[in-house]
Amino acid sequence: MTREGVKFPLYMKTHSFYLLAVAGVFALAALRPLSGQSPAQADAECSPQVVALVKELTAQNKQLVANQAAMDAKIATLEESIRQARIYAARSGGTTK
Repeated sequence: MTREGVKFPLYMKTHSFYLLAVAGVFALAALRPLSGQSPAQADAECSPQVVALVKELTAQNKQLVANQAAMDAKIATLEESIRQARIYAARSGGTTK
């Protein structure tokens, strides 16, 4: 596409579209708290069941984060073992992939 003899690549069009979309999302996010309840009102109106569910979900989320950290540590250990095995195999004249 040209404008006054200057070519604009397609990515500039999509880039400006995404920029406009992100600006719209931020504008909506900025306006939302103005029409909503304050946190104190929301807490006062929550039923005990909702509070219990939120606490349970928070505990589950903490457990998931801990499990993910443990899995990441095990994967790092495994990666290091594989790296060392490849080094030793290469030194001994074996083939590595």
